[in-house]
Amino acid sequence: MEARVFQKDRTGTTASAHRPSEGRLTAVPPKLSVECRVDILFLLASSAAATPEGFQRAKAFVKRFAQAVLGEASRARVGVAHYNSKLAVAVPVGEYLDVPDLVRSLDGVPFGGGPTLTGRALQQVAERGFGSAAWTGQDRPRRVVVLMTEARSQDEVAGPALFARARELLLLGVGSEAVQAELEEITGSPERVMVYTGPQDLFNQIPKLRGHLCSQPHPGCRARPLDLVFMLDASASVGPENFARMQSFLRSCTLQFDVNPDVMQMGLVVYGGQVQTAFGLDTHTTRATVLRALSQAPYLGGAGSAGTALLHIYDKVMTVQMGARPGVPKVVIVVTGGQGVEDAAVPAEKLRDNGVSVLVVGVGPVLREALRRLAGPRDSLIHVAAYEDLSHHQDTLIEWICRGEWGPHPRGSLQGGTSAR
Repeated sequence: MEARVFQKDRTGTTASAHRPSEGRLTAVPPKLSVECRVDILFLLASSAAATPEGFQRAKAFVKRFAQAVLGEASRARVGVAHYNSKLAVAVPVGEYLDVPDLVRSLDGVPFGGGPTLTGRALQQVAERGFGSAAWTGQDRPRRVVVLMTEARSQDEVAGPALFARARELLLLGVGSEAVQAELEEITGSPERVMVYTGPQDLFNQIPKLRGHLCSQPHPGCRARPLDLVFMLDASASVGPENFARMQSFLRSCTLQFDVNPDVMQMGLVVYGGQVQTAFGLDTHTTRATVLRALSQAPYLGGAGSAGTALLHIYDKVMTVQMGARPGVPKVVIVVTGGQGVEDAAVPAEKLRDNGVSVLVVGVGPVLREALRRLAGPRDSLIHVAAYEDLSHHQDTLIEWICRGEWGPHPRGSLQGGTSAR
């Protein structure tokens, strides 16, 4: 399908090359033009809790966005869906190739009422929201879902959001302060959420939204060769519910990388009453299989020893026999509730001396001094106040990994790390 092209007719009226325009477009500021090829599906909450007024505000926002952003230089196509207990695609992406027609079509989109099932809507959007706008090969545009809501979801959103992001949908959130935390969980980052304080402030989010559509948050990182091992605290001090939150956090991080034997390899070690290699560096060769394996990692319980787990990684994971690649940078990410880390400083230093970088993500009221010793002289430590806040720190962790400022180390070498032993 061709991208929309706007042309001037003899009278000077802006019209679509695909169908005649029935009205003039609002002047489009050149600075708001979308330069990348992108399909945008606005997902509007149309439930009782979202209120008819909130639904009308969301529709007005989409109209204003279309008038301000879609113009001659734009390579974007827009669609609109709304939801309560089920999803309805009111305007398929790319159906209206003329902005005035698109704006008028929104007037007929009805308010629904009923429950707010955002999780179900995200699942359905990932499955069929862009079905009528499929492009293939190099021409395939970036696909973006802009969720607009003022109502908290009445169903679980983390799993469906992960499902949508795994299908390479960029999720952005626009909402009131009441749903900010939920939108951050859905999008995977506070940076992808635009919060407004009142009706007029809503329209101020249009330039911010436009800026997100073509941004590449971590340029070049997906192609960076790396052997990465996650070390996950599965002890009784964490508990099964928080362990599941840790798993979700690791899955979200994994979505940022291309997993294959030539670029990124990932392994996972869990520790509690025992230490277990959930999967080694050379076990999974695709991101999809890594995501499934992360979901299936066992919760162990018992008293954990981070030091024992690090020695396990040194001896049995970061080795040539287990898939570690000579000459490739190596990183261990420790995600822990902070108990059982008192014995970890020396094993962590042993890894560093052999060229393996160690980053610590400590959650909750942790033993700060013990974690700082574990994090080492570069103070590679991210402290998270609560397990529910892990998703807010995803971008910080990804940036740390992508920046690559963790090596080489004074007494070690990244020419294979422990794999050279």
